[in-house]
Amino acid sequence: MPSPAARTRVRLRPAASAARPQRRTHAQRREEAEQRLLEAALSIVARRGAVRMTLAEVGEAAGYSRGLPAHRFGSKAGLLHALAGYIGARFGQQREQGPALAPGLESIIGNIHFYFSRSRTSDKRGGSWTATRALLVMMTESFMEAPSSALRKEIVAYNRKALAWFERHITAGIERGEIAPDTDAAVTAVILLGAMRGAMLQWLLDDRIKLPAVRDRLLQITAQVLAPR
Repeated sequence: MPSPAARTRVRLRPAASAARPQRRTHAQRREEAEQRLLEAALSIVARRGAVRMTLAEVGEAAGYSRGLPAHRFGSKAGLLHALAGYIGARFGQQREQGPALAPGLESIIGNIHFYFSRSRTSDKRGGSWTATRALLVMMTESFMEAPSSALRKEIVAYNRKALAWFERHITAGIERGEIAPDTDAAVTAVILLGAMRGAMLQWLLDDRIKLPAVRDRLLQITAQVLAPR
């Protein structure tokens, strides 16, 4: 039987090693709440669309009150605005985790490769594909909405940012002499972005499509079309 001193040591050990939990600041709690709300909205949109989504169900899905999304974002339009930015930021952060790429053709090729290569480590029903599915659903819904609708306005703005990225790097490639000088940056950006999203939509519908093979062929076509003649 252990001595009283030994029993004391056993009782005191957890208290001595326990660290006092650090209290989070109001800003940290607010940031966590907003991220959880956006993740919940992302999941709902990916499953059944943005049109039928309600602020109340976003709050419940995130583990908060039904009224918190309205308090944080003001309205459904405010939530959609934040969600579009969140999707873009997520993709940008994932892309930046790769090697640094030079502006121009190298960045365009790297972006296409990254966009399709995520399939090797992602589940179509979750992970990074949740954001991809949500974006494609929102795009499909938005063109059926009136031009003045909040959803359509947000998707148009999001799409223009994506096109501007390609236009910027096409222009940089022309200046560096690695892209044909007569390339129309605006038109080519639409074609590249459309090819990427179109192929992704088909693969999400039909997993018999060999996405790596599609990626490699698109990379070849892009390099051939953009190369100086």
